[in-house]
Amino acid sequence: MAHNLSRRRLLQGMGILSLGAMCNSIFPARARAAEQIADSGFLDVSTFLVSRPVGPILGQRYFAALLRHDAAFAEKLAQLRSLLQQRNFSHVDDFLAAFGADKPEWQTAKRIISAWYTGVVGDGSDLELIAYAEAMMYLPTKDILVVPTYGGGPFYWAVTQDGKVATTGEGA
Repeated sequence: MAHNLSRRRLLQGMGILSLGAMCNSIFPARARAAEQIADSGFLDVSTFLVSRPVGPILGQRYFAALLRHDAAFAEKLAQLRSLLQQRNFSHVDDFLAAFGADKPEWQTAKRIISAWYTGVVGDGSDLELIAYAEAMMYLPTKDILVVPTYGGGPFYWAVTQDGKVATTGEGA
């Protein structure tokens, strides 16, 4: 079957390719981040762990934040990815049942799952908000409830008199 490639289609294709190349040259950090996340397998591991498709843009943000908060995260992710490939678990529940919370791979999986579901990366006072309305914890009620926009209540992120961030609404 012969394909008719019109001059217009050829020029459109060349324009799109040129634009893509130009964007990569203008935004090299974005291109490097896209390569890094693809090489790491973060999106594949995330898809397995949360049992649903994940988006690449939000995935890049989570991956970058996890790297910022844990200098060894790339190595931990590689170990988890290798384990998942070796054991070929059919579902995340099988993985969680096979490994206890004391295993480093389980802890890495917990960090990734927590990031996707809560939209937050980090611990204690070192929390970083990555996504709010896109956090997966809102998916079960997405069709019937509006995502709350008021956080934890009045003064939730207020600074206390001693200069610390109040996280329970104990006032400023």
